Amino acid sequence: MNRVRIGRLGRPYALSGGLKFRSEAPEALLGQERVYLEGLGWRAVAAVEDVSGDLVVYFAGVSTREAAEQLSGRDVYVEPGSLPEPEEGGWYYFQLVGMPVALEGEPWGEVVEVLDSGAQDVLVIERNRRRYLVPLQAPYVEIAGGEVRISRPPAGLLE
Repeated sequence: MNRVRIGRLGRPYALSGGLKFRSEAPEALLGQERVYLEGLGWRAVAAVEDVSGDLVVYFAGVSTREAAEQLSGRDVYVEPGSLPEPEEGGWYYFQLVGMPVALEGEPWGEVVEVLDSGAQDVLVIERNRRRYLVPLQAPYVEIAGGEVRISRPPAGLLE
């Protein structure tokens, strides 16, 4: 079965089994009836609440801080079809994998991975069996028309 990573469970919240949810797109958790937890399988979502700008998730059968601690640090996955449609012009990172890359309008490579580097996300682009790292939020990167377009990158970036 195809699953998409939407985030990671953080530290337990309070004493009643909640866990903070860490994600680039936290809204992907909203409305999910179940999620797949790394190494544990599918778990029913009992509730999700916003606590001071952080999402806290509660799972069926997890009602103590000690039980929540056993889940902390695990990646969270969902089925792609259960995700809400992104805003117009938006996309999920998994949708970028396999996308063609054009450099100055010419076919150049393909996105093979998106890395979360902490400060910003990075596209891993493969060309002729060589990989290049390109910051996703850079002003010279545009995603449009089903491709990643790179225009006027800094000298040395793609060499």
